[in-house]
Order: sequence, then structure tokens, then C-alpha cells
Amino acid sequence: MNKPTLLYAEDDKDTRDSFLLILHEYFDTIYIAKNGEEALALYSEKKPDILLLDITMPLLNGLDLVKTIRSEDQSTPIIILSAHSDTENLLCAVGLKLEAYLLKPIDLSLFDRTIKKIIKQVEVKDIIYLGKELHWDSSRSSLIYKGKQIKITKKEKLLLELLSTNLGKYVSHDELILHIWCDEIPDHSHDNKLIQLIYRFNKKIMKQLSISSHLVENSYTLGYKLTCE
Repeated sequence: MNKPTLLYAEDDKDTRDSFLLILHEYFDTIYIAKNGEEALALYSEKKPDILLLDITMPLLNGLDLVKTIRSEDQSTPIIILSAHSDTENLLCAVGLKLEAYLLKPIDLSLFDRTIKKIIKQVEVKDIIYLGKELHWDSSRSSLIYKGKQIKITKKEKLLLELLSTNLGKYVSHDELILHIWCDEIPDHSHDNKLIQLIYRFNKKIMKQLSISSHLVENSYTLGYKLTCE
């Protein structure tokens, strides 16, 4: 499984360079920002799994950056780093759903416990158990069986993407067609395309897992859903 990605925003170069050595022990991919505006742009473009933000940055400070992000994203874990323990900043941080508010110089033991806990939360949240040692990793759009990735097509990924966000519920034929063939104008041919896509996908999974039941279940009137065990 790939490690979660991190956005690290810190305006002080010496601090940034030295702390990056530590961060690379936990993350393979780190997006680096030198100010709040850069951080916001990287967040919007890269959609990192975890944010680590200095509170005092030029152009857009850490707390204002978090407020902007939280206006549309309530779930991405955020850690704020601050060289100050003043009451004003602590009060401003209340209600922003921060995972942690850590003071500089960073207590490395505390940071280790904090970041490992958040990484575990992110990994568990993104993994959907489908039974038979089969998992869907929504953050990577990967189907995993016994720890190994099953090769699936782009349209099969789009199929799983929508069905996995509606676990236990049927998704209509029309909704699936619009999602999977989002770059096409739907016509009557897409009904058959969807049927064939799901037939081939079920056949592939049955062969890979040596099972006799379909992963994607069909209801003529309701649509399709994943059959999780």
C-alpha cells in the first residue's frame, strides 16, 4: 500500500529543510509550500491526504488557510505548527477541526505518536473491505487482493469509485452511465456498454478470486451495488 501524501507549509527555509529530513521517514510524497498562498494552490491541485501547516506565514497565515480549506473540506487531517502558545491563536484554532496544535521546537516523540495515529486513520478510512481478502483503496483507485493489486481498466475503476461510495445501496443505470462515460453524450448504446462492462468485470473478479458469486449485483429495477461480505 502506498503511503499517504503530505502538504508541508513552512516559510523559514532552515526549519523547512531540517524538518523535511524527518518527514521523509513517514511520507514518500511531500508537497512543499513556502507561504500560505502556495499551500492553498498545492492543496487545490494535489489534494494531499494530510496537511502540516506553520501558523505564521506570509501572504496567508496558517489559521486563515485552514479556515479557507474547512469551508469546503471538513475531513482532511490538519496539524498546525506554532512557535507561540498565546491564547489568541489557540482560541482561533477552536472549531477548525485540527488533529493537533504542536508547539515549536517540535517534541519529536509527540510528533511521532501524532503523525502515526493520523496516518493510520487515513489508511483505514480509504480502505473499503469487500470480503474474500479483497479491498478497494479509494485514495489510489486500486483494487487489492491478498495484498496485491488487481489490474483493472479505467472504466472499471470509475465503476468501483461510484459503487464504493454507495455501499449497501443500489446505483441506477443512468447514474452509472453518466459517471463512467462522463466524456460522452449518452445514448441507447450505453445501456449495453454498461451491461458488458459489468459482465466482464464480474467474470474477471470471479476468476481472480476463484469464486462463483458476482462482486457487482444487479437489480433490473434498482440498478447495481457491490456485494460486500
